Amino acid sequence: MDNMRLVVPSQQVYITTNPATNNVRGRMSFIRRLGVGCIILAALGLLYVPAYHSAQGPLFGIGIAQISGWTFNTSRNVNLYINPENNTTITSPELSCVTSPPYLLIIVCSAVGNQKARDAIRNTWGSEQNLYYLATSSTVNTTVKIVFLLGESTNDTLNAAILDENYEYGDIIQEKFIDTYNNLTVKSVMMLKWVTIMCPQATFLMKTDDDMYVNVPALVKVIRARPNSAGTLMGSLICNARPISDPKNKWYTPKYMYSEKTYPNYLSGTGYVMSLDVALKLYEAALKTPLLHLEDVYLTGLCAKKAKLRPVNHPGFSYVPRKLDYCVLKSAITAHKVDSSNMYEIWNKLQNTNVSCSNAANSDNTSKSVALLNRHGRHVNYYFTKKRVNNRCS
Repeated sequence: MDNMRLVVPSQQVYITTNPATNNVRGRMSFIRRLGVGCIILAALGLLYVPAYHSAQGPLFGIGIAQISGWTFNTSRNVNLYINPENNTTITSPELSCVTSPPYLLIIVCSAVGNQKARDAIRNTWGSEQNLYYLATSSTVNTTVKIVFLLGESTNDTLNAAILDENYEYGDIIQEKFIDTYNNLTVKSVMMLKWVTIMCPQATFLMKTDDDMYVNVPALVKVIRARPNSAGTLMGSLICNARPISDPKNKWYTPKYMYSEKTYPNYLSGTGYVMSLDVALKLYEAALKTPLLHLEDVYLTGLCAKKAKLRPVNHPGFSYVPRKLDYCVLKSAITAHKVDSSNMYEIWNKLQNTNVSCSNAANSDNTSKSVALLNRHGRHVNYYFTKKRVNNRCS
Protein backbone atom coordinates (compact mmCIF):
# COMPACT_ATOMS: atom_id res chain seq x y z
CA MET A 1 0.00 0.00 0.00
CA ASP A 2 2.77 2.36 0.90
CA ASN A 3 4.53 1.59 -2.35
CA MET A 4 1.38 2.26 -4.35
CA ARG A 5 0.80 5.56 -2.61
CA LEU A 6 4.31 6.52 -3.54
CA VAL A 7 3.77 5.59 -7.21
CA VAL A 8 0.53 7.49 -7.74
CA PRO A 9 1.79 10.90 -6.60
CA SER A 10 4.88 10.31 -8.68
CA GLN A 11 2.75 9.75 -11.80
CA GLN A 12 0.68 12.87 -11.10
CA VAL A 13 3.77 15.04 -10.77
CA TYR A 14 5.16 13.64 -14.03
CA ILE A 15 2.02 14.49 -15.96
CA THR A 16 1.75 18.09 -14.74
CA THR A 17 5.42 19.02 -15.03
CA ASN A 18 6.28 17.53 -18.49
CA PRO A 19 8.81 20.09 -19.99
CA ALA A 20 7.94 19.20 -23.60
CA THR A 21 4.28 20.01 -23.07
CA ASN A 22 5.07 23.34 -21.42
CA ASN A 23 7.39 24.28 -24.28
CA VAL A 24 4.68 23.57 -26.86
CA ARG A 25 2.18 25.69 -24.97
CA GLY A 26 4.72 28.48 -24.58
CA ARG A 27 5.50 28.51 -28.29
CA MET A 28 1.81 28.59 -29.18
CA SER A 29 1.25 31.52 -26.83
CA PHE A 30 4.21 33.39 -28.36
CA ILE A 31 2.98 32.78 -31.91
CA ARG A 32 -0.49 34.06 -30.97
CA ARG A 33 0.98 37.19 -29.40
CA LEU A 34 3.23 37.72 -32.44
CA GLY A 35 0.28 37.30 -34.80
CA VAL A 36 -1.81 39.84 -32.88
CA GLY A 37 1.13 42.28 -32.92
CA CYS A 38 1.58 41.92 -36.69
CA ILE A 39 -2.13 42.56 -37.26
CA ILE A 40 -1.98 45.71 -35.13
CA LEU A 41 1.14 46.95 -36.96
CA ALA A 42 -0.44 46.25 -40.34
CA ALA A 43 -3.58 48.18 -39.35
CA LEU A 44 -1.49 51.14 -38.20
CA GLY A 45 0.52 50.98 -41.41
CA LEU A 46 -2.62 51.13 -43.54
CA LEU A 47 -3.68 54.26 -41.69
CA TYR A 48 -0.21 55.83 -41.76
CA VAL A 49 0.95 55.26 -45.33
CA PRO A 50 -1.74 57.29 -47.18
CA ALA A 51 -1.50 60.17 -44.71
CA TYR A 52 2.28 60.28 -44.88
CA HIS A 53 2.63 59.92 -48.60
CA SER A 54 -0.09 62.40 -49.42
CA ALA A 55 2.29 64.94 -47.94
CA GLN A 56 5.66 63.40 -48.79
CA GLY A 57 5.38 61.38 -51.97
CA PRO A 58 3.96 58.19 -53.45
CA LEU A 59 4.34 54.60 -52.34
CA PHE A 60 3.05 52.23 -55.01
CA GLY A 61 0.76 55.04 -56.18
CA ILE A 62 -1.12 55.27 -52.87
CA GLY A 63 -2.64 58.55 -51.72
CA ILE A 64 -1.38 61.02 -54.33
CA ALA A 65 -2.65 62.40 -57.63
CA GLN A 66 -0.18 61.90 -60.46
CA ILE A 67 0.69 63.94 -63.54
CA SER A 68 -0.58 62.62 -66.85
CA GLY A 69 2.40 61.28 -68.75
CA TRP A 70 4.69 61.72 -65.75
CA THR A 71 3.55 59.23 -63.12
CA PHE A 72 5.79 58.56 -60.12
CA ASN A 73 7.39 55.51 -61.78
CA THR A 74 8.05 57.24 -65.14
CA SER A 75 11.71 58.00 -65.73
CA ARG A 76 12.50 61.71 -65.69
CA ASN A 77 15.97 61.26 -67.16
CA VAL A 78 15.96 63.92 -69.90
CA ASN A 79 18.50 62.00 -71.99
CA LEU A 80 15.90 59.30 -72.69
CA TYR A 81 13.60 61.80 -74.40
CA ILE A 82 16.12 64.13 -76.02
CA ASN A 83 18.56 61.54 -77.42
CA PRO A 84 21.49 63.98 -77.34
CA GLU A 85 23.72 61.74 -79.45
CA ASN A 86 21.22 61.32 -82.30
CA ASN A 87 19.47 63.49 -84.86
CA THR A 88 15.80 63.51 -83.85
CA THR A 89 14.42 66.15 -86.21
CA ILE A 90 11.68 65.29 -88.68
CA THR A 91 11.92 68.67 -90.43
CA SER A 92 14.52 71.38 -89.94
CA PRO A 93 14.90 74.87 -91.48
CA GLU A 94 17.96 75.50 -93.61
CA LEU A 95 19.44 78.56 -91.92
CA SER A 96 22.74 80.04 -93.11
CA CYS A 97 24.14 80.13 -89.60
CA VAL A 98 27.76 79.75 -90.68
CA THR A 99 27.91 82.20 -93.56
CA SER A 100 25.30 84.64 -92.22
CA PRO A 101 24.70 83.99 -88.51
CA PRO A 102 21.60 85.66 -87.08
CA TYR A 103 22.06 88.21 -84.36
CA LEU A 104 18.78 87.05 -82.81
CA LEU A 105 17.11 83.70 -83.37
CA ILE A 106 13.48 83.56 -82.19
CA ILE A 107 12.00 80.09 -81.71
CA VAL A 108 8.23 80.08 -81.37
CA CYS A 109 6.89 77.00 -79.56
CA SER A 110 3.66 76.12 -81.34
CA ALA A 111 1.12 73.30 -81.26
CA VAL A 112 0.76 71.06 -84.32
CA GLY A 113 -2.79 72.25 -85.10
CA ASN A 114 -2.08 75.97 -84.68
CA GLN A 115 -1.34 76.94 -88.28
CA LYS A 116 -3.65 79.95 -88.04
CA ALA A 117 -1.54 81.36 -85.20
CA ARG A 118 1.69 80.69 -87.11
CA ASP A 119 0.31 82.41 -90.21
CA ALA A 120 -0.65 85.45 -88.12
CA ILE A 121 2.93 85.72 -86.88
CA ARG A 122 4.33 85.25 -90.41
CA ASN A 123 2.14 88.13 -91.59
CA THR A 124 2.80 90.53 -88.69
CA TRP A 125 5.78 90.79 -86.33
CA GLY A 126 7.55 87.81 -87.90
CA SER A 127 7.05 88.94 -91.49
CA GLU A 128 9.97 89.05 -93.91
CA GLN A 129 9.22 92.73 -94.44
CA ASN A 130 9.63 93.52 -90.75
CA LEU A 131 12.80 91.47 -90.39
CA TYR A 132 14.34 92.83 -93.59
CA TYR A 133 13.77 96.41 -92.43
CA LEU A 134 15.56 95.65 -89.16
CA ALA A 135 18.50 94.04 -90.94
CA THR A 136 18.98 96.95 -93.38
CA SER A 137 18.34 99.87 -91.00
CA SER A 138 21.58 99.43 -89.06
CA THR A 139 25.26 99.30 -89.91
CA VAL A 140 25.79 96.45 -87.44
CA ASN A 141 24.41 92.93 -87.65
CA THR A 142 20.77 92.94 -86.58
CA THR A 143 19.67 89.91 -88.59
CA VAL A 144 16.65 88.23 -86.97
CA LYS A 145 15.42 84.75 -87.91
CA ILE A 146 12.12 83.25 -86.74
CA VAL A 147 11.30 79.53 -86.75
CA PHE A 148 8.54 77.42 -85.19
CA LEU A 149 9.12 74.38 -82.99
CA LEU A 150 6.63 71.50 -82.90
CA GLY A 151 6.37 67.91 -81.75
CA GLU A 152 4.29 65.21 -83.37
CA SER A 153 0.54 64.72 -83.26
CA THR A 154 -1.22 61.39 -82.83
CA ASN A 155 -3.29 62.53 -85.82
CA ASP A 156 -1.52 61.51 -89.06
CA THR A 157 -3.51 64.04 -91.08
CA LEU A 158 -2.12 66.91 -88.96
CA ASN A 159 1.40 65.54 -89.25
CA ALA A 160 1.06 65.43 -93.03
CA ALA A 161 -0.20 69.03 -93.02
CA ILE A 162 2.97 70.10 -91.15
CA LEU A 163 5.12 68.62 -93.92
CA ASP A 164 3.14 70.61 -96.49
CA GLU A 165 3.36 73.79 -94.41
CA ASN A 166 7.10 73.42 -94.01
CA TYR A 167 7.48 72.78 -97.73
CA GLU A 168 5.79 76.15 -98.34
CA TYR A 169 7.55 78.24 -95.68
CA GLY A 170 10.67 76.27 -94.66
CA ASP A 171 10.52 77.60 -91.10
CA ILE A 172 9.44 74.59 -88.99
CA ILE A 173 11.46 72.41 -86.64
CA GLN A 174 9.52 69.24 -85.90
CA GLU A 175 10.90 66.81 -83.34
CA LYS A 176 10.04 63.21 -82.46
CA PHE A 177 7.93 63.55 -79.32
CA ILE A 178 4.18 63.74 -78.75
CA ASP A 179 3.23 67.42 -78.58
CA THR A 180 1.19 67.80 -75.37
CA TYR A 181 1.03 70.43 -72.64
CA ASN A 182 2.85 68.20 -70.17
CA ASN A 183 5.65 67.71 -72.71
CA LEU A 184 6.50 71.40 -72.95
CA THR A 185 9.72 70.79 -71.03
CA VAL A 186 10.77 68.18 -73.60
CA LYS A 187 9.99 70.75 -76.31
CA SER A 188 12.11 73.46 -74.69
CA VAL A 189 15.10 71.18 -74.16
CA MET A 190 14.71 70.04 -77.79
CA MET A 191 14.97 73.74 -78.67
CA LEU A 192 18.30 74.01 -76.88
CA LYS A 193 19.56 70.82 -78.52
CA TRP A 194 18.68 72.08 -82.00
CA VAL A 195 20.18 75.54 -81.47
CA THR A 196 23.44 74.37 -79.92
CA ILE A 197 23.95 71.87 -82.77
CA MET A 198 22.48 73.65 -85.80
CA CYS A 199 22.99 77.37 -85.09
CA PRO A 200 25.51 78.01 -82.29
CA GLN A 201 26.81 81.04 -84.25
CA ALA A 202 23.72 83.09 -83.27
CA THR A 203 24.32 85.74 -80.64
CA PHE A 204 20.95 85.62 -78.87
CA LEU A 205 18.10 83.11 -78.63
CA MET A 206 14.52 83.98 -77.70
CA LYS A 207 11.95 81.37 -76.67
CA THR A 208 8.31 82.39 -76.96
CA ASP A 209 4.85 80.96 -77.72
CA ASP A 210 2.45 81.34 -80.64
CA ASP A 211 -0.02 83.42 -78.58
CA MET A 212 2.59 86.12 -77.99
CA TYR A 213 3.14 89.39 -79.83
CA VAL A 214 6.85 90.19 -79.89
CA ASN A 215 7.93 93.76 -80.58
CA VAL A 216 11.12 92.76 -82.39
CA PRO A 217 12.55 96.29 -82.88
CA ALA A 218 12.10 97.02 -79.15
CA LEU A 219 13.76 93.72 -78.24
CA VAL A 220 16.73 94.30 -80.53
CA LYS A 221 17.15 97.77 -79.06
CA VAL A 222 17.26 96.35 -75.52
CA ILE A 223 19.78 93.60 -76.22
CA ARG A 224 21.90 95.92 -78.37
CA ALA A 225 22.21 98.22 -75.35
CA ARG A 226 23.79 95.47 -73.24
CA PRO A 227 27.54 96.06 -72.76
CA ASN A 228 28.21 92.33 -73.09
CA SER A 229 26.03 89.71 -74.73
CA ALA A 230 27.45 86.78 -72.74
CA GLY A 231 25.65 85.66 -69.60
CA THR A 232 22.23 87.00 -70.65
CA LEU A 233 19.12 85.29 -69.27
CA MET A 234 16.31 87.86 -69.26
CA GLY A 235 12.52 87.99 -69.17
CA SER A 236 9.63 88.38 -66.76
CA LEU A 237 11.03 87.26 -63.41
CA ILE A 238 8.93 85.21 -60.96
CA CYS A 239 10.18 85.10 -57.38
CA ASN A 240 9.46 82.76 -54.44
CA ALA A 241 6.68 80.89 -56.22
CA ARG A 242 5.29 77.89 -54.35
CA PRO A 243 4.30 74.61 -56.02
CA ILE A 244 0.55 74.15 -56.34
CA SER A 245 -0.76 71.14 -54.42
CA ASP A 246 -4.30 71.11 -55.85
CA PRO A 247 -4.51 68.22 -58.36
CA LYS A 248 -7.32 70.02 -60.23
CA ASN A 249 -5.06 72.98 -61.00
CA LYS A 250 -3.41 73.16 -64.42
CA TRP A 251 -0.02 73.77 -62.78
CA TYR A 252 -0.28 71.12 -60.08
CA THR A 253 3.06 69.70 -58.96
CA PRO A 254 3.15 66.49 -56.87
CA LYS A 255 5.81 65.97 -54.21
CA TYR A 256 7.42 63.15 -56.16
CA MET A 257 8.34 65.66 -58.89
CA TYR A 258 9.37 68.55 -56.66
CA SER A 259 9.57 68.39 -52.87
CA GLU A 260 10.93 71.84 -51.93
CA LYS A 261 8.67 74.55 -50.50
CA THR A 262 9.47 77.13 -53.19
CA TYR A 263 10.81 77.15 -56.73
CA PRO A 264 14.05 78.94 -57.58
CA ASN A 265 13.49 82.34 -59.19
CA TYR A 266 12.62 81.76 -62.84
CA LEU A 267 11.40 83.51 -65.98
CA SER A 268 7.87 83.21 -67.30
CA GLY A 269 7.84 80.78 -70.21
CA THR A 270 5.74 83.17 -72.27
CA GLY A 271 8.95 84.79 -73.50
CA TYR A 272 12.58 84.97 -72.45
CA VAL A 273 15.93 85.74 -74.07
CA MET A 274 19.36 84.20 -73.53
CA SER A 275 22.79 84.48 -75.07
CA LEU A 276 24.13 81.37 -76.83
CA ASP A 277 26.68 80.65 -74.09
CA VAL A 278 23.76 80.47 -71.64
CA ALA A 279 21.81 78.21 -74.02
CA LEU A 280 24.69 75.73 -74.01
CA LYS A 281 25.01 75.83 -70.21
CA LEU A 282 21.25 75.30 -69.75
CA TYR A 283 21.29 72.39 -72.19
CA GLU A 284 24.17 70.70 -70.39
CA ALA A 285 22.46 71.25 -67.02
CA ALA A 286 19.16 69.84 -68.34
CA LEU A 287 20.84 66.57 -69.29
CA LYS A 288 21.75 66.16 -65.60
CA THR A 289 18.52 67.44 -64.01
CA PRO A 290 15.40 65.30 -63.43
CA LEU A 291 12.59 66.59 -65.63
CA LEU A 292 9.82 68.80 -64.22
CA HIS A 293 6.77 69.25 -66.45
CA LEU A 294 6.64 73.05 -65.89
CA GLU A 295 9.13 74.13 -68.55
CA ASP A 296 9.84 77.65 -67.35
CA VAL A 297 10.42 76.56 -63.74
CA TYR A 298 12.57 73.69 -64.98
CA LEU A 299 14.73 75.46 -67.56
CA THR A 300 15.16 79.01 -66.25
CA GLY A 301 14.81 78.00 -62.58
CA LEU A 302 16.16 74.54 -61.76
CA CYS A 303 18.62 74.21 -64.65
CA ALA A 304 19.74 77.82 -64.35
CA LYS A 305 20.44 77.28 -60.65
CA LYS A 306 22.44 74.12 -61.40
CA ALA A 307 24.42 76.02 -64.03
CA LYS A 308 24.95 78.94 -61.60
CA LEU A 309 23.07 81.34 -63.87
CA ARG A 310 20.93 84.18 -62.56
CA PRO A 311 17.71 85.07 -64.45
CA VAL A 312 16.99 88.80 -64.42
CA ASN A 313 13.82 90.82 -64.85
CA HIS A 314 13.10 93.32 -67.61
CA PRO A 315 9.80 95.29 -67.52
CA GLY A 316 9.40 95.01 -71.28
CA PHE A 317 8.51 91.33 -70.84
CA SER A 318 5.12 90.43 -69.41
CA TYR A 319 3.02 87.31 -68.90
CA VAL A 320 -0.19 89.37 -68.58
CA PRO A 321 -2.22 90.77 -71.51
CA ARG A 322 -1.31 94.32 -72.52
CA LYS A 323 -3.71 97.15 -73.15
CA LEU A 324 -4.07 97.50 -76.93
CA ASP A 325 -2.77 101.05 -76.88
CA TYR A 326 -0.03 102.30 -79.20
CA CYS A 327 1.88 104.11 -76.48
CA VAL A 328 1.88 101.03 -74.25
CA LEU A 329 2.71 98.58 -77.01
CA LYS A 330 5.53 100.51 -78.66
CA SER A 331 7.78 100.23 -75.57
CA ALA A 332 6.67 96.70 -74.62
CA ILE A 333 8.67 93.69 -75.79
CA THR A 334 6.00 91.02 -75.33
CA ALA A 335 2.23 90.88 -75.00
CA HIS A 336 0.53 87.66 -73.87
CA LYS A 337 -2.73 85.92 -74.84
CA VAL A 338 -2.88 87.47 -78.28
CA ASP A 339 -5.15 85.61 -80.69
CA SER A 340 -4.88 85.84 -84.47
CA SER A 341 -7.22 88.82 -84.86
CA ASN A 342 -5.48 90.78 -82.08
CA MET A 343 -2.12 89.96 -83.66
CA TYR A 344 -3.15 91.89 -86.77
CA GLU A 345 -4.68 94.68 -84.68
CA ILE A 346 -1.47 95.24 -82.71
CA TRP A 347 0.61 95.09 -85.88
CA ASN A 348 -1.55 97.70 -87.61
CA LYS A 349 -1.47 99.98 -84.58
CA LEU A 350 2.33 99.88 -84.41
CA GLN A 351 2.66 100.72 -88.11
CA ASN A 352 1.04 104.11 -87.45
CA THR A 353 4.04 106.31 -86.69
CA ASN A 354 1.94 109.51 -86.62
CA VAL A 355 0.52 108.81 -83.16
CA SER A 356 1.71 111.22 -80.48
CA CYS A 357 2.19 109.70 -77.04
CA SER A 358 1.28 112.55 -74.71
CA ASN A 359 0.54 109.94 -72.06
CA ALA A 360 4.10 108.61 -72.08
CA ALA A 361 4.25 109.01 -68.32
CA ASN A 362 1.22 106.78 -67.95
CA SER A 363 2.83 104.27 -70.29
CA ASP A 364 5.96 104.24 -68.13
CA ASN A 365 3.84 103.76 -65.03
CA THR A 366 2.12 100.82 -66.69
CA SER A 367 5.47 99.18 -67.38
CA LYS A 368 6.61 99.81 -63.82
CA SER A 369 3.42 98.36 -62.40
CA VAL A 370 3.89 95.23 -64.49
CA ALA A 371 7.47 94.94 -63.26
CA LEU A 372 6.26 95.37 -59.69
CA LEU A 373 3.69 92.64 -60.22
CA ASN A 374 6.41 90.34 -61.54
CA ARG A 375 8.75 91.01 -58.66
CA HIS A 376 6.44 91.36 -55.69
CA GLY A 377 2.96 90.15 -56.47
CA ARG A 378 1.36 86.84 -57.38
CA HIS A 379 2.18 85.24 -60.69
CA VAL A 380 -1.24 85.72 -62.25
CA ASN A 381 -2.68 82.43 -63.57
CA TYR A 382 0.56 80.63 -62.75
CA TYR A 383 1.97 79.69 -59.35
CA PHE A 384 1.12 81.04 -55.91
CA THR A 385 3.85 83.09 -54.27
CA LYS A 386 4.56 84.19 -50.74
CA LYS A 387 3.18 87.40 -49.37
CA ARG A 388 4.90 90.55 -50.46
CA VAL A 389 6.77 91.08 -47.19
CA ASN A 390 8.84 87.94 -47.89
CA ASN A 391 8.84 88.16 -51.67
CA ARG A 392 11.85 90.25 -52.60
CA CYS A 393 13.74 89.10 -55.67
CA SER A 394 17.43 88.60 -55.17
